[in-house]
Formats: sequence, structure tokens, C-alpha cells
Amino acid sequence: MYRWDLIVKTVKLTYGATPLRYQTDEVKRKINMKAINTANIEKLISNLARKGFKPSFFQSGVEAVEFILDLIPQGASVGFGGSMTVKELSLDKKLESSGKTVYSVDTIAADMKDKLYDLANSSDWYISSTNALTEGGDFVNIDGRANRVSALAYGVKNVIYVLGVNKVTPDLDSAIDRIRNHACALNARRLDKNTPCKLTGECCYCDSEDCICNVTLISHHPTRGQENVYAVIINESLGY
Repeated sequence: MYRWDLIVKTVKLTYGATPLRYQTDEVKRKINMKAINTANIEKLISNLARKGFKPSFFQSGVEAVEFILDLIPQGASVGFGGSMTVKELSLDKKLESSGKTVYSVDTIAADMKDKLYDLANSSDWYISSTNALTEGGDFVNIDGRANRVSALAYGVKNVIYVLGVNKVTPDLDSAIDRIRNHACALNARRLDKNTPCKLTGECCYCDSEDCICNVTLISHHPTRGQENVYAVIINESLGY
């Protein structure tokens, strides 16, 4: 059993009462605005298209949601990976209201929760954010259960990545760093996981049973069998 109490003491002695990585929302937004101002969107769009993805860039989440609502045909089933970006956009609920069959944590009936992952991963469409997207056009995702990365890689013919420009990174090394030392630490805290990063705010490559960094997927191109893989990029700071 890990001695998290000792880790907490170390964190408090080093950083004070609040771990350094857990910034206030105001500071976090300022950091993300830097990414918004510096991301080379034209280069990114070109690289994604060259690799076989179907990229679109929108100035607002409202515009992006309207695009997705029009893109997915009536009668289609739509699965979702866990995503704070999706939650902030209320995308799953808006799709459900528009007549689509939606499988997400926030829309699934209580008696169907044990079947959620199987239903989502066998849907006509699958929507997820991404933990990071490199300027070269590589999607990088780290999962604990692997339901999300498996759907993004195999089985679902139509995939939509939805992300804010705060998730764009220069290269793969910075993408991994962003995920492990920002996104995963925040998710571990949100989900109340028994991991060191929940307390320190940064990854230590732990072996905790609660670890949510069990598998890493790097998507360079759509895989064989996938018909459409869209990248919906929004000029806002969204999710972790």
C-alpha cells in the first residue's frame, strides 16, 4: 500500500498547502490562451488532411456543435468516450435531443450502465476528445480501462475527435508530458483515484491499482476499416 500521507507531507513542504500543478481556473485559462495564440492552425489542418483525417476549424463551440449535429444522420447511434470537453459542450445531450441514439455516461439509463462500453464501442459513430494533438497531426490518448482508445482505433467506422486548441502540442514528447502531468493528474483528482498524481499534480509512473495511465494510443492515420475520422478543432480552451 502506498504511503500517500508521506507524499502529501512532501507536497506541502515543497509547494505549500496546494500542489503547484493545481492552478486556479484563472491561471489555467491564461496558460491555455497562450496555446490558442501560438498554435499553427493552418499547418495542423494541412497535416491532418495529408494523413487522411477530415479536419475542420471553428471559432466557437456553438458552431462546432451545429456542424456535428448536421453531420450525423438521423437514426444513427452515437457512442461517447469519457470527456470533459463533451461535457462542457453538452454534445451528447444535444445529439440525444436531436433524435440520435446516444450512449454516454450522462445519458445512459441506469439499468443499461453495465452495457455502456459495449454499446458505445459498437455504435455507428463514436465521439471523443483527445488528450493531445501534435502539430504534425498525431492524436495521443492515454486510458485506464481502454474502452476509449479501443473504439478510436478499431471497430467504429465513423469517428469524431472534438477538441479545443489548448490540447495542441508541438510534438509527441510534449503531448505525452501534457497528458501525464496535466490531463491525467486532473482526471485522477476529479475521479478521486488513489494515485500519487492526485496529490502531487504530476505523474510518477506509479503502479497503483487505481492508475488511469494503463495504455497509450498514438493515432498517425485512420486505421483500415474506418471510413471517416473527423477532427473538429475549436478556437477555445476546453476540457483538460
